[in-house]
Amino acid sequence: MKTDRSCAGMIAAAALVALNIQAVAQVEIDPRLPEGKNRELAARICTSCHNASYFTSTVGRSRAGWDGKIDDMVAYGMKITPEQRALVLDYLATYLPP
Repeated sequence: MKTDRSCAGMIAAAALVALNIQAVAQVEIDPRLPEGKNRELAARICTSCHNASYFTSTVGRSRAGWDGKIDDMVAYGMKITPEQRALVLDYLATYLPP
């Protein structure tokens, strides 16, 4: 009986993980975010807390400024890998430049 419950719990946990992955994969991207490489990643990470108007109203920030803003967001608890950070920073600095 314990094995059946254990399997059922594992299956339920796997289903929740699959639903979460699916929800993350289906990010609705605000059309105000400029088209460009890594747009979806930036949208997924940044728009979990901010809407696109935040980004479009801060056009003109330098690469160093965007890098500092990412530092601020990490301090507030944003989860981002070093690889993701580099890609998001490239997107922001390239498509929302000074």
